[in-house]
Amino acid sequence: MDKIELATPLRTIIVKVLSHNPKMLTVFGRTKEKDLFFKDLLTIGCDFYELLELFANCEAICEKNINCIVENTPTAKKVTDYSEKGIRRMISHWTSSKYHTATIEDVCKEIKLHIENDSEGAFVYNSNANTPNRKAYNDMYILIIADFEKFFFDINRKKAYRIIDEKGAKPNV
Repeated sequence: MDKIELATPLRTIIVKVLSHNPKMLTVFGRTKEKDLFFKDLLTIGCDFYELLELFANCEAICEKNINCIVENTPTAKKVTDYSEKGIRRMISHWTSSKYHTATIEDVCKEIKLHIENDSEGAFVYNSNANTPNRKAYNDMYILIIADFEKFFFDINRKKAYRIIDEKGAKPNV
């Protein structure tokens, strides 16, 4: 195992913890539960959007985390228009790079389908995930659907949108 110094940036440490074999993290105790780790990092003052990006990049978003993310989402703008045009308005920047997830039209169609079909999960979209050039500008967008909640996040601009549809309205209890 690679050694890390105490002066190592917190971001690097978080990535190592999220990417490490959970069975070997007994020293970290609760970090085996990535949703609790997410919540604890928020509690000590980490930025919600930076954490969401890290968790997405480490593929650490799972069913348990999704509920924790939804519960801790900052104030979100309510959106009722989730047509392809409405979705396009939430995506403020998309490059024509060969490293993008797909064309903007295809991304908007896919997001609309996920919303209409209540496809539970986390869906990550990159405008320029240029792995050979890590300094290349990339806009990351994340769609999270859990139970009756649907959120769309613009990571770089630190914006959250809560998607409201007639099917997805919470039942009166």
